[in-house]
Amino acid sequence: MRLITYGSADWKRYRAALARGAAPRPGVRAAVARVLRDVRREGDAAVLRYTARFDGVRLTARALRVSPAELSATARRADAQLVTALKAMAHRIETYHRRQVERGFKVALGQGSWLAEVVRPIDSVGLYVPGGAGAYPSSVLMNAIPARVAGVPRIAVVTPPKALEQNPALAAALAIVGLEACVYRIGGAQAVAALAFGTASVAPVAKIVGPGNAYVAEAKRQVRGRVEIDQDAGPSEVVILADETADAGWVAVDLLAQAEHGTGDETVVLVTPSRSLAAEVARLVESGTVAAANTNATRRSLARRGAIVLVKSLKQGVAVVNDFAPEHVEIQARGSVQLARNIVAGAIFVGHHTPVAVGDYGVGPNHVLPTGGAARVSSPLSVRDFMRRQSVVCLSEKGLRRIANDVVTVARAEGFRAHAESVLTRFER
Repeated sequence: MRLITYGSADWKRYRAALARGAAPRPGVRAAVARVLRDVRREGDAAVLRYTARFDGVRLTARALRVSPAELSATARRADAQLVTALKAMAHRIETYHRRQVERGFKVALGQGSWLAEVVRPIDSVGLYVPGGAGAYPSSVLMNAIPARVAGVPRIAVVTPPKALEQNPALAAALAIVGLEACVYRIGGAQAVAALAFGTASVAPVAKIVGPGNAYVAEAKRQVRGRVEIDQDAGPSEVVILADETADAGWVAVDLLAQAEHGTGDETVVLVTPSRSLAAEVARLVESGTVAAANTNATRRSLARRGAIVLVKSLKQGVAVVNDFAPEHVEIQARGSVQLARNIVAGAIFVGHHTPVAVGDYGVGPNHVLPTGGAARVSSPLSVRDFMRRQSVVCLSEKGLRRIANDVVTVARAEGFRAHAESVLTRFER
């Protein structure tokens, strides 16, 4: 990891080189557009054709849907200890997310008039569950539970044809959240297209959530507007703010934990006023890469996007952290609770005994977080993302009369004569 002094020329070059947001690789956009076009035109036939081409699995339209019995049988193959852990994780996630449910409100204006905000779940959601290296049962829980808590009446799950067979824990996670009866063995851009446009076998949904590869991410971008999608997530990020009270070994392994995600584009940063901590963390990270998963990608992310930033004080360190506005922030320093009050991030982990890993694996809050600086304006996935709000206005004659003059005056000032007349006509006899 490079050692940089905040404000130096090296710092400016490093910050300028960090990409903000995820851009598709050349050719991905056009390839995805073809898949979306074909599925929109041909429905199941295109889904089946692309499934055979990209996944090497030939299916019939009847076989696209996974039967509840098949999913339950697959779930029973999952490791029992893992299933127990997933159930405990699901309970903690649900408990936390139930606090996010909004009930709306009603305001009485008197004389028979009232206003209200009504909160309702959206009518349908599609959950993408990736296969291969990105097949994580924890993500199934993080995406599905808020939708269930919100009360979404219809949830469709799509996952590549071999994903459940290769990773029975995915089936177990789906069973834990009660989604055994709505799973389709479709992956890639064709799955997103099926959810967005609908086919004979898959009904269209209002929103699509869940992680996926570059083709899935690009497909979600291209269908946005026809359906809503979740965040356009980039590679994982962690910034650790630490002083001399931090354990260098703990800091180093927490940095490696984010770097090992496997894309090679993860951002891992230590911000510290302590030169001795910086030197020791750099040494331990270098020696620890051999023990991380995805060793080559870990080394790549550390070389390209890893940094130890020296600051003059923790106060200056907060400013540096907020310049990143990263996905995750850990604070391992004196006064960590007070420092956290001024931090901008997707999720903040406060104190020496709170590594990001507990957020990844179900302490309660959601691990689907904004990346690439989006934490400045965006929030973690929540129950609110699966609900819609609508206003309701009910005025009596006296209630309308009380505000009529204001409405008419402003409408006329803006040049909308019919707006004014729509109020005035109600008082003509």
